[in-house]
Amino acid sequence: LPFWADDEHTRLDAAVRLYPQEVWDGSAKKIVERVEIFKPDGIYRYVYDGTQLIPDVELGERDYYITVDGAGYSWEHFPLIAFKRNKNETPLIRNVKSLQDGINLLLSDFQNNMQEDARNTILVIRNYDGQDLGEFRKNLATYGVVKVRDEGGVETLAVEVDSANYQAILDTFKKALIENAMGYDAKDDRLGANANQLNIQSMYSDIDLDASGMETEFQAAFEELLWFIKQDIRTKGGGNFVSEEVSVIFNKDILINESEAIENCAKSVGLISRETIVEQHPWTRDPKTERERMARESAGEREGAARGAGAGEPGAPRRAGAGN
Repeated sequence: LPFWADDEHTRLDAAVRLYPQEVWDGSAKKIVERVEIFKPDGIYRYVYDGTQLIPDVELGERDYYITVDGAGYSWEHFPLIAFKRNKNETPLIRNVKSLQDGINLLLSDFQNNMQEDARNTILVIRNYDGQDLGEFRKNLATYGVVKVRDEGGVETLAVEVDSANYQAILDTFKKALIENAMGYDAKDDRLGANANQLNIQSMYSDIDLDASGMETEFQAAFEELLWFIKQDIRTKGGGNFVSEEVSVIFNKDILINESEAIENCAKSVGLISRETIVEQHPWTRDPKTERERMARESAGEREGAARGAGAGEPGAPRRAGAGN
């Protein structure tokens, strides 16, 4: 449970962890709810009895984050960092759980209704008696035979199950699930015969927005995390990097139309630098390595051309005294 120091939720004032623990009370087991309150100056431990917090004498009421030679120390910054999925601080499962439960229930009901089972069929019995309905159902399920009097019979009142209705609802649920999760639909119709780059980017728009929002929140979290990393390096004698600027870069991949991208790269020759074209080419994994390979190939081609020019053409006159 986070307790923020400001309305924008940028600085933590305290945090509470509540967890159950199974302990022995004589020969019986019981559940004890322990509480840890994280504050800037250390951890405070309590036991929650349902109405109030009681100091935890068993584990100790107070503990420091760092203990060196029996002396307790605390961090200059709050040693808890919040990595948020978005600015609303909501987990992804909250957006999709009810929809996924609906899909599971729908498939279960469809399977039950499609089964040919006597228990799922309404029977209309004429001129038959001698047993109560419960016993009749039991014998029918056991033997599968019904004996009736003259002019009697057993008819079924069947309820037609239209699979198209289930399919329509199921498709609606699946589309809503992808939209609520801001995900990517690999079976989208736009991936058909006209899978151009604009359609692909449109399919990735939701997941790209969600990833960008997460990146914004993670950037702030990494800034706080880097402070502790720099302190750890300085404490271990690795140097003081507190004033050094560090950039955290998030790489996002997207499905592309390679043929269209390669064609655009070829058309860009002479308009932009070759270095930029190499970086944007879909087959390039490491631009630096690719440029080094191109440089080696160019040098090899020049060297080969120079050797060919030095050898001379066949039948050319040779310099006097050049040998036999």
